[in-house]
Amino acid sequence: MLARRRRLILLLAPLVVVFLAVSFVVARFLTTENRERAKLDDLLHLEAAGDVGGVLRSLQACDAACAAKVRAFVPRLAGPGAVKIARLDSGTSYSLGTAQGWSRVVWVRGVNAVPVVQCVLVRRSGSPLTGRSISLLRLNAPLANNEDPC
Repeated sequence: MLARRRRLILLLAPLVVVFLAVSFVVARFLTTENRERAKLDDLLHLEAAGDVGGVLRSLQACDAACAAKVRAFVPRLAGPGAVKIARLDSGTSYSLGTAQGWSRVVWVRGVNAVPVVQCVLVRRSGSPLTGRSISLLRLNAPLANNEDPC
């Protein structure tokens, strides 16, 4: 009886370790979506506050032309009201390795606000095993037609 129990423990212990390791990797992979959304939410709050400098500091690949556009449109987006992301279509969603793409963000400020649609260039790097990083690279002005793609 004791030998049988010991054999069962020796069999189950590696299975439990493998299950925990796989669960850890899957959890890290799935939280990447939330981290991208959180970074975009922070960026939108800076826009709604009219903080051009904060927006530019959040963008890691915004050249002089990009910065000039940001300086032109961010003050027009400033205003009161709670910022809410209504829809996010990520160009890098569920990528396993390094990926770069345009994320289309629909957001509103306040209860009766008109939706604003913008495109943000996002880069994900790393892997679920080694850790993921998310960088916001560029930000486009609001789309003239909310139905337009990025």
